[in-house]
Amino acid sequence: MDTRLLVTLGLVAAVEILVPLGLALWIARRGHVSWKFFGYGVAVFALFQLFTRIPALQIVQGLIAGTLQQSALYRYGWIVLAAFTAGLFEEGGRYLAYRFLWKEDKTWSRALMYGVGHGGMECFYVAALVVLTLVNIVAIFQVDPATLPADQALLIHQARAEVALMSWWQPLLGGLERMMALAIQVSLSVLVLQVFTRRQGFWWWLALAYHTVVDLVAALMAGGLSTVLPAETLALVIEAALLPLALFSLWIIWRLRPREPEVPPASLAEGSVAPNGADSA
Repeated sequence: MDTRLLVTLGLVAAVEILVPLGLALWIARRGHVSWKFFGYGVAVFALFQLFTRIPALQIVQGLIAGTLQQSALYRYGWIVLAAFTAGLFEEGGRYLAYRFLWKEDKTWSRALMYGVGHGGMECFYVAALVVLTLVNIVAIFQVDPATLPADQALLIHQARAEVALMSWWQPLLGGLERMMALAIQVSLSVLVLQVFTRRQGFWWWLALAYHTVVDLVAALMAGGLSTVLPAETLALVIEAALLPLALFSLWIIWRLRPREPEVPPASLAEGSVAPNGADSA
């Protein structure tokens, strides 16, 4: 077992937890934004993805697994459906959160905090899977196959062989993907914000389309190139394809920022009305 693999797994899990929290802390202090908007993002991602869409897709996929294996057309159709429902559920959740949870002014700073919470919950979920992988790797190398029944010993040997094929740096690509996804999630939150600040529903449809395209890029490349490229090369190609989208997302965040700086509460005169972007509490 390569101990470097364990180190990178632990490092990636730490980054996926600490980066969203660090960004949220920076936004809270710099923009004087309440942490409840971070909580809104966490709750909406959990409700619309972890507790509804993902379990539903797993159930349906199990029911039609035979059909998907027999037909390439159905497999690609399933990929498109999965990408579209990801956008539909998450952007629908964002809209409902903005519409019904936010009693305060809907501002760019709050949208950033919400987006970090939304994307942060996704990071936390993946970090939990990384930690579970780390624990499982340690466990299978602690077990003596000679003490197990033949069928279980075979499974241990197979698992060890799979781990041996993993490069120590491979988990770093997953960490990079989470950071790029975090930027994309924040940009989507800013796009949906425009529905309310500009009073134009077009922006929600734009967010839905962008979300679907991002998911399709990775999924279609994984499905189409998995038979012609080694796993590590394929991972590098996918991350290279996602990088321009992440950079474009950062541009969206910057481009849609308010033209005038948001005024923190401490700078307001007593008894005055707080402008957009400043929390009154």
